[in-house]
Amino acid sequence: MSNNFEELQKSTFSLMDMWLKNFARNLPYILEGNNIKDLSVFQNEITYNNHNPTRTSIIIGKGPSVYEKNHLEILSANKENNTIVCSDIMLIETLKKGITPDKFDDFYVLTVDGEDEQVEFYDDPIVEEYSNRIKVILSTCTSPKVTKVCKKFGLNVFWFNPLIDDFRKEGSFSKIMNIMTRSENNPKGISSLQTGGNVASNSWVFSWAILGRSPIVLIGVDFGYPASTSIEETQHYQHLLKCYNNDVDRVKNGHRIIHNKDFDCDVLLDPIYDYYREGFCNMVIHTPKWLRTINATEGGSIFGDRIQSMKFEIFLKKYTN
Repeated sequence: MSNNFEELQKSTFSLMDMWLKNFARNLPYILEGNNIKDLSVFQNEITYNNHNPTRTSIIIGKGPSVYEKNHLEILSANKENNTIVCSDIMLIETLKKGITPDKFDDFYVLTVDGEDEQVEFYDDPIVEEYSNRIKVILSTCTSPKVTKVCKKFGLNVFWFNPLIDDFRKEGSFSKIMNIMTRSENNPKGISSLQTGGNVASNSWVFSWAILGRSPIVLIGVDFGYPASTSIEETQHYQHLLKCYNNDVDRVKNGHRIIHNKDFDCDVLLDPIYDYYREGFCNMVIHTPKWLRTINATEGGSIFGDRIQSMKFEIFLKKYTN
């Protein structure tokens, strides 16, 4: 598995040219913009360690479970005012399902990927309709096309630097980004945030490390497929073929099936979701004691130490404010 992870890390860093170009083009907006630190509930390490959470956060991903279990419909019918942190790919659909700032006044959407295609997740009349009530959390390496649409709609943007490498090492790109984003508005530079390599993990980190929310519940964050899924039909199959020089056997051997004991189901993992799952579960172990992470996908691959699993409807009855 470690060899597969190394190949995936190489593939990730091959995106560095795109990240650098995006960062450079976004810099004028970043220097005049808001820092995610402006949203932080923590004043110092003492308040962080002694934090007493008073509000829950719901992370919305696009995994198949969100449709199979009708989680958007269930959430839309819920009367409690929870914090919503929506992955960008789900923003338009979530708003159209009635999960809007009218009902949930603490509403965020997050983008971490740098591809131009991400602009499609924002460029819609319903996003413009709620633009002044949605807080947008953007990586400084986001596509400038996304930045321009956010500006056109008047969306309230808060920037963060993705932790791409070890901040402590000489020549660290993460450290360089911090230095380059120092301005009169942000004399210490834009704050960095761990992404976990994907928007769902990044949304979870943002929810507790900045907003101080707990418990945090995950819906549509499957990080895997039903065990019956054909490998050729998985989301990342073509990308993995490219990474592994069209070595079909290596791609297939990189997949595995695990058993989710919490929901009593088998889950197919490709190397990318395996990587995401391992990273997420490792991060959970090292979170502060006051944080509770709940997997309410009713399936998927996220389970383990300090991760509680339950049906989404049960979560809403037990933990919403």
